[in-house]
Amino acid sequence: MKYFLVILFLITASFANAQITIDTSFEGSNGRTLNIDNANNSVQVESAFKRGDVCNVVFYFKVSGFDSTRSLNIRIKYSQQVYLPVLAAYSYDKITWYRISGTIVGDSKEFINVYNKRTVYFSHGYPYVYLRLNDLITQYNGNPFVSVSNLSTSELGRAVKLFKFTNPNIPDTGKVSVWITGRHHAMESHSNYVVEGLMNFLASADAKADYLRTKAIIYVVPIMDVDMAALGGTGKDQYPVDFNRDWDSPSYWNAVKDVKTKMLQTSALNRFKVFIDSHDPFPGETDTSARLYLYSFCDTGRRSVNLNTFRNKLYSNGGYWFGRKPIYPTSGQTSSRWVDSMFTSIDFSTSIETGWVNRTDGNTWTIYFYTKHGEVIGKGISDYIAQSTPVIENNEVVNNYSTAYPNPSNSSANIKFSISKRNKLNVLIHDINGREVSREYLGTLNTGHYTYNFTALNLSSGVYFYTINDEEGISIFKGKLVLLK
Repeated sequence: MKYFLVILFLITASFANAQITIDTSFEGSNGRTLNIDNANNSVQVESAFKRGDVCNVVFYFKVSGFDSTRSLNIRIKYSQQVYLPVLAAYSYDKITWYRISGTIVGDSKEFINVYNKRTVYFSHGYPYVYLRLNDLITQYNGNPFVSVSNLSTSELGRAVKLFKFTNPNIPDTGKVSVWITGRHHAMESHSNYVVEGLMNFLASADAKADYLRTKAIIYVVPIMDVDMAALGGTGKDQYPVDFNRDWDSPSYWNAVKDVKTKMLQTSALNRFKVFIDSHDPFPGETDTSARLYLYSFCDTGRRSVNLNTFRNKLYSNGGYWFGRKPIYPTSGQTSSRWVDSMFTSIDFSTSIETGWVNRTDGNTWTIYFYTKHGEVIGKGISDYIAQSTPVIENNEVVNNYSTAYPNPSNSSANIKFSISKRNKLNVLIHDINGREVSREYLGTLNTGHYTYNFTALNLSSGVYFYTINDEEGISIFKGKLVLLK
């Protein structure tokens, strides 16, 4: 009994002498300590301005040494109430995160909770730090469908990573290009989990991902503002220019300049079909009924219709509603508006705003739901490009698609195609002037994959076009062949 009382006294004494500390020395952290009250187990912190910040929104810090037998009161002082999170987040290991609500008291929002450990990480939301990209690179190492390069170097010397997803066994000729960007605003960390979920889908063995990789080259820049993501800054409206208002020419930020250049280069090789920029609304938004929507500059016309088609594909894959809003006027050109203005043949360009609190079906967003949301977007892109329902044959997905390889070739080329229903087919080859130079009847083909070998011994160097027609003369596939002799 005596020893028990001694141990109890030592434990009680340690809590009585607890000295709370706040740490903001790790990557992505943010917080300026205003007050530590050990007696009342309370701290007050405010968001610190980083680099060119004009809004103090982001906070992410570690609290240690508090009395874990009592409630810990974390008070976040605010200067702009709209930015205070409806739900903050805490973690013991920076891996598993839990959401927590608070109450506005005076000049602060108080988050009161009992923690079962004496160290806790506290953040405005689910943090997503720059170094997480290294984990993704390691995860994709050896995956034949993924390649990673340094697209740009930030103003502070960090690499802006470009992830490329496609099937290297299918020639790039005839594929379309899709671009995805994320984290123009560093505070919108949840949007990065959406992009990560999309990337994991693109790298996966999912049938829709496999199909998409045969038809498209998907370029993903997960974090545009890498410096602010690493520094723990807000980035919204930052000086001298907001990252997503910097798409006029000339642009200020290295990442924006280099992404624009790369888009122009890739569009010269493959038709630019879809552009998506991943965003979050403000943490303090309380309108949770429609916090999932697509911004578009085009309210009418072909691109508007295409965007609505895409939204329907998203709904069919996710089962929850994707809203739509016209993009609001900004002081500078946004990424999606620049894409709309530069690439006249694009199907659509949009910014997806993913909510901070509730999904449109009432579920509360979690990291798991954000990453699954990214998968839904990936499947929606695949379905949009396919524009048809896959057919299953012998446990294999068969879609209508075609490609030619090698291309260019010097004497012959293989035209590989798949059909989703039985059909009588002809292959026609035309020169650049529209003259038919070859025609061959393939017969009646069942659903499946086929390869037609076209021999061009008697043709001169130049550009040719192939067409695969059905029995009614309707073109199912078209493509370009280049002969170099």
